[in-house]
Amino acid sequence: MLTLNQVAYRWPDAAADCLHAISLELRDGEWLALTGDNGAGKSTLLRIMAGLLSPTSGSVTLNGEPIAQLKNRQRAAAIGVLFQEAENQIFHSNVAQEVAFGLKLQRLSAEEISRRTQAALRLCQLTDVAEAHPLDLHAAQRRMVAVASLEAMAPPVLLLDEPSRDFDAHWLTVFEHWLATCRARGTSVVAISHDAAFTRRHFSRVVQLENGRLSKGE
Repeated sequence: MLTLNQVAYRWPDAAADCLHAISLELRDGEWLALTGDNGAGKSTLLRIMAGLLSPTSGSVTLNGEPIAQLKNRQRAAAIGVLFQEAENQIFHSNVAQEVAFGLKLQRLSAEEISRRTQAALRLCQLTDVAEAHPLDLHAAQRRMVAVASLEAMAPPVLLLDEPSRDFDAHWLTVFEHWLATCRARGTSVVAISHDAAFTRRHFSRVVQLENGRLSKGE
């Protein structure tokens, strides 16, 4: 369970908090959509959930343990993040190497890394571009490279920022098949989305953020 208790956040040099007293629980296997206008604080809140930002006040815990106390390797195994811009989370010049990178940090065997990398490439329909440079791919494929990296790790919690962007009909189908795989294995998901149809298809619990505060759904 991912738990936020009275979380507030203020950017350095800002005059006021941009998030105010956010309390929220994401239960095991739950799928939650976070909605709100641009500038409401959704992406900031997602980064706090991921442990990438520390709240100014309040706490974030995963299964009762403060996220801030987790080592980077532990946090990466527990929480996966898909950012709006896939290029911002791609660091290698080869698709297969990119997908395998997180597994190598977990100090898995070469055989296990290969098995999970190949399985993720197949599921995300990237086998034919496994040796390509990720940034040479079109936007939907680049996004699926980031998705494949998450699939290889299979963390129990996923945080997705505008996950359906950049996809045409074909790649949205591929992506939603991956989501179905995640649901089947009991993954917990928080997603920011302005795509109302996508949200209706996948999320029964919707929370709205307005001016840095939860306004409904809680």
